[in-house]
Amino acid sequence: MNRRCLMRLVFSVSVLAAEACASEMVPFVIPAAVNPDSVIRMDWRELTEQDRLTAKEHFFTASGRRVRLWGVNLSFGANFPTHRDAERIAERMAAFGVNAVRCHHMDTAGWPQGIWDETGRELHPEAVDRLDYFIDQLARRGIYTNLNLHVGKKHSAALGLPEPTTDYDKMVTLFTPELIQAQKDYARKLLTHKNPYRGNIRCAEDYAVAIVEITNENSLFMWGAENALRNLPPFYADILEQQYNAWLKKKYGTTEKLKQAWDKPIQPLGDNLLMPVDSGSPAWFLEQHEQARARLAALPDENGGKAVAIEIQNIDGTEWHLQYNHRQLKLQQERYYTVRFCAKAPTPREITVSVTQAHEPWENMGLYQQVHLTAEWQEFTLGFTATRSDGNARLNFAFGADVGDIGLGNIFMASGGQIGLYPDESLENGRVAFMVDRPIKSRQLDRMMFLAETEKAFFDGMRAFIKKDLNCRAMVTGTIVFGPLGLYVQSDMDFIDSHAYWQHPRFPNRPWDAGDWLIEQKAMSRFPEQAALFELAAERLAQKPFTVTEYNHPAPLDSQAECVPMIASFAAAQDWDGVWLYTYSHSSDQWNRAHLNSYFDIDSNPAKWGFMPAGAGIFRQGLMQPSRTAPLTDWLTASTAAESLAALHLKFDRNMLAASGKPWQEYVQARRAGGRTSAVADMTWDVIENKGLYTCRSDACFVLAGSTERFSGVGQGTSVQISSPAFAAVAITALDGKPMEQSERILITACGRCENTEMQFSEDRRTVGKNWGTAPVLIEPVEGTIVLPASGGQRMTCTTLNPDGAAGRQIAVKDAAVELKAEYGTMWYLVER
Repeated sequence: MNRRCLMRLVFSVSVLAAEACASEMVPFVIPAAVNPDSVIRMDWRELTEQDRLTAKEHFFTASGRRVRLWGVNLSFGANFPTHRDAERIAERMAAFGVNAVRCHHMDTAGWPQGIWDETGRELHPEAVDRLDYFIDQLARRGIYTNLNLHVGKKHSAALGLPEPTTDYDKMVTLFTPELIQAQKDYARKLLTHKNPYRGNIRCAEDYAVAIVEITNENSLFMWGAENALRNLPPFYADILEQQYNAWLKKKYGTTEKLKQAWDKPIQPLGDNLLMPVDSGSPAWFLEQHEQARARLAALPDENGGKAVAIEIQNIDGTEWHLQYNHRQLKLQQERYYTVRFCAKAPTPREITVSVTQAHEPWENMGLYQQVHLTAEWQEFTLGFTATRSDGNARLNFAFGADVGDIGLGNIFMASGGQIGLYPDESLENGRVAFMVDRPIKSRQLDRMMFLAETEKAFFDGMRAFIKKDLNCRAMVTGTIVFGPLGLYVQSDMDFIDSHAYWQHPRFPNRPWDAGDWLIEQKAMSRFPEQAALFELAAERLAQKPFTVTEYNHPAPLDSQAECVPMIASFAAAQDWDGVWLYTYSHSSDQWNRAHLNSYFDIDSNPAKWGFMPAGAGIFRQGLMQPSRTAPLTDWLTASTAAESLAALHLKFDRNMLAASGKPWQEYVQARRAGGRTSAVADMTWDVIENKGLYTCRSDACFVLAGSTERFSGVGQGTSVQISSPAFAAVAITALDGKPMEQSERILITACGRCENTEMQFSEDRRTVGKNWGTAPVLIEPVEGTIVLPASGGQRMTCTTLNPDGAAGRQIAVKDAAVELKAEYGTMWYLVER
């Protein structure tokens, strides 16, 4: 990339790297109370009516000022602090640059962890009082509130309905009339009550309540949706099938017309493409990765034929670490294929069946489905349309996520075999099945369009209810984007939202088992092709604001320090409108904690919280301007035909980056039309010899994350020499907003690893189980030299900052060179002219 004249400040870095684990860790506990003497404490101004936000192409106040939201989540009981704690929390958030709080999981539990009283049907008065006071304290410090409606409440249980097979009533809340009404009742209770601390105004009319979210991560296209919809309890399955038949009746009118649409020429079932499992063919292969182990044995199937037993000896919780697959398959794009097999498991369990490339980049080719095995043999018949042609594809059974042996037999795969309309199906009798195996493409597309229109009717109806019936003046969004049809569903919300996590913890045996979990020690800067950021960028809708209301690189990742500077700079470069870290805290009574307590809480995590002031400058205050005038997803507009999105969804599922047709590199290389200025973001991201490096800069800020050995050569005329650690994140920001060579106050934030005292990692550092260690929390300080651009011979001074932001020791600055040393025990350096 040619970076000449892109910015007035350009850095060049040379590195003398050492192993991260050899670096000394130092305590760095950022206190819960704000020190009035903090030299980096940010100023705030109380919200007024003129600050009421509206959604246009971006977020604007009533006075026409554009606002970006830089926020954090609060979860469960953390939404209901005592009055005294509310004041301190609001002040701390404002001091670190936060201007938005998302109140999440308020509805999941009863008081004191949630908002419900002991009946589970009414709001607890103390919960409401504490929430009201907190909203007011946030507003007094310039912080907006985002209220989530349905997150975890199981309205089905409260209403005495059958228990769904989905967590938190997800999916069934989108089409079950009783559950839709329950959500409206809760919205009315929450939004129409009057806040005595806000002049007795209704919550729905309060300018401090900027956003209302209808439901969290909830869609008929969400992860595992097809499998969940196949296995709905009869009560919910019957409702959905009745609605489906009514939709088909409205579209086609008669069975004859439906038959004409679905019974297009159907290719008969061809010959088996697979070798027998007992043939000894090398096409069948048992894949074992990392520590996962299994072995094969002969097994008679239910008809006395040959089958294979897969005896699992060890798992590590990663599904693809154990696979049984048939390679060397030749598939043709747009051709339909049928997969049939028998399977059983002595202990009921799930396995995943897929068809993918048998070579890099291992792309899915149209089939990815979980099936549930029982102790008895079952026959499964699946079908898919190949998304591409490939001369070396594979049928794959993946089972490394759970314990339990498996039997597989009569495995068959052939082209053809689609089903249009079954002979006993009739619109007149309302007997067209919602889910069938091997549906023809036209039947698949109709089912997908029905789901999309059903879901869109829910969200549009809920938004109208909130806006019109409740007279709510907040901006309203539905849920996050789940693929092309998910974006269509959300297209009439006030803005588009998404969530992403890098290396979310996995639980091999039991969901959310605090003693049995794994995190892959991978830095996102090292794996740009897998990075969550590009998928987010592809989910935008033209002319709509875009936000990410949950984002994190969970602890105890060695690379978690890259989280905040990367999301802040990337979001600024892409011109997004809001970012919320997940989460500030889950607890209502641990505000003085001095150690990491979980994967997500950032209030006591200096690798996240310590970068928040820099992130606020980069993203919220505009130190970095967008790298282009419009998002790369301009091809997606509110008028894009739903049918074309359905075809994309059928082909790419939820992979919006693939659906966009643009490689991830285009999002890095995007340039502002009509030229650039030095205030505009200049981003680079690549990997050389397995060492990744992400940089993003403007004339007023500079972010680097990745292998410090690669820092050298990224700038011109200035150098940074680092002796340790081998991985680090660095953010350099002009606190006064001026170009760096003119700035009178520059903050350097630098950090390597972050962990607790006596934290007990496994040998591969993928888990600490329940052994999170004790206070104080420790950081790995960055050692080296940063040479800042000199300006007219002005004298520079540098002060190390204590964890409370107060001035520490003075450091001599010679020739604009700032020395970073472990002995200073800090991640913050303030440079002044």
